[in-house]
Amino acid sequence: MTKPLGSISPLRLLAATTTALCLAGPALAGRPLSVDDAGVDEVGHGHIEVWWEGPRGQPGTFYAAPAFTPIAGLELGAVLARDRGERHTLQGLQVKWLWGPAQERGCNAGSSAGIVHRRQNPGQNAGSAVALNLIGTCAAPWGVVNANLGSQRERGQSWRATWGASVEHSWGAITPHLEAFGTQHSAPTFQTGVRWEWAPGRQIDATVGRQQGHTLLSVGFALGF
Repeated sequence: MTKPLGSISPLRLLAATTTALCLAGPALAGRPLSVDDAGVDEVGHGHIEVWWEGPRGQPGTFYAAPAFTPIAGLELGAVLARDRGERHTLQGLQVKWLWGPAQERGCNAGSSAGIVHRRQNPGQNAGSAVALNLIGTCAAPWGVVNANLGSQRERGQSWRATWGASVEHSWGAITPHLEAFGTQHSAPTFQTGVRWEWAPGRQIDATVGRQQGHTLLSVGFALGF
């Protein structure tokens, strides 16, 4: 099963939550999903995502995240982010691997591991965080279901369990989704979004979500190569 254009997995959310000085969600999938999918690009291919996300009315954070599949079932990814409000810079790396040959129909499973480092202004302490994730994806004619179960840890803190579940369905070039995700001892996030692959390897997308009474927004695009 080849995943939708633009899947970077745990790095996006790990970077976002590290910017907020806490880990608040599971792994991330292809824009605009936040729940990761058990899929990678074809061998020798990759993609890059660029997007903005943040609470409504706030400066938010800009991200750039490339990924590449050098061998079957293995994806290498990276992320670079800049928080415009707190003026933090984040850098991260990730590896994702599938447990068996990908299937277009039926279920696929995989794992991922990622690390993010936060660079702050001079005189402030830097931080880092790591994430481990188990990923499951089941595809049927009526749609695709993704489920995540993992753990994240910020430097100096204890490991915290993460979870996530999503469902999506494609109508031609348009694919909407619904999802929920969260971290142990934190309020869950509920989110909906849509992606539009307006040309082969070209995608634009957006999401809106809610967590503890706050509205969360994102908008971005992805390019395949």
